[in-house]
Amino acid sequence: MGAAVVLAALVLSAALATPGTPAPSAPATALALQAAAATADAGHGQILFLKHCVPCHGARGWGDGPRVIPAIAGQQERYLVVQLARFATGERHGSDIHGSAMHDTLQPADVDRPQALADLAAWLAHAPRNREPEQGEGRDLAAAERTYVRACAGCHGTGGGGDARAVVPAIAGQHYSYLLEQLQSFAAGRRTHALFTDPSTTPAAPQQLAIADYLSRLVPPGSGP
Repeated sequence: MGAAVVLAALVLSAALATPGTPAPSAPATALALQAAAATADAGHGQILFLKHCVPCHGARGWGDGPRVIPAIAGQQERYLVVQLARFATGERHGSDIHGSAMHDTLQPADVDRPQALADLAAWLAHAPRNREPEQGEGRDLAAAERTYVRACAGCHGTGGGGDARAVVPAIAGQHYSYLLEQLQSFAAGRRTHALFTDPSTTPAAPQQLAIADYLSRLVPPGSGP
């Protein structure tokens, strides 16, 4: 294994332990590190995506807001690797709506391996983002922006683009319904997030609606006008 690959693995390993979020399980960590060490083939990733992922995420990876399916084209590559590994190993459970769909999709032999996860993540990370995400009703956006800047921008960035080194996802321009479902899952304890561990910092339901709407309207960095 070359020095560059070792360094990438070490960086990812450190990032997996991002403060405020639970570290992935040993199987998920091992799978993610193996994928990170692979030489990604984005072209093959597109083939795998078109074969296995289109029914839910669409041919361009833009998801489906009303069906609460996230847009994943243009997402942070390392974040995609980690989440694919967590779904593949069963550590990350599916939503109440879609159940084990992600886990089941990643079980066939051609995708249930580190190289395939690396290829999928590489193609998706460089695919064009959805410029027309589902949005909410446009209420209380100014207040939502203030809450986001105060509580979320330190990790996700002021533009919502995430952080590649820290394996923090891009959330700007994501579908409103998906963002809201994630916020509600954090608030209910179905997923873990530092902001939601203290009732004094947990956004109330109306704030969650506004934050999800604000983020859905936020233009991701590098997306142009």
